[in-house]
Amino acid sequence: DPVFQARSELFEAPFEQYAVPQAILRFKQGFGRLIRRKTDRGVMVVLDRRLRSKRYGESFLRSLPPCDTREVPLRELGGEVTAWLGRPGATVAR
Repeated sequence: DPVFQARSELFEAPFEQYAVPQAILRFKQGFGRLIRRKTDRGVMVVLDRRLRSKRYGESFLRSLPPCDTREVPLRELGGEVTAWLGRPGATVAR
């Protein structure tokens, strides 16, 4: 993307100062499209290890409103989502 490239060149550390904040904004916006009201329920599944393994991963999680989080093996994901959606009054999971 030429616009992204041009804007990146304005920063001393473009990854940390521009790319990560832009990615966090898009991540947060995606979550916001899933959960718009306090009564909405949904599940956001992130299959990217960098959320837990990289320094900047915690910034992604902190950008979201308070919600239930789990880290489960992929083979258990379907059952975990089904169980969570079946619970009355469950808060947002990611």
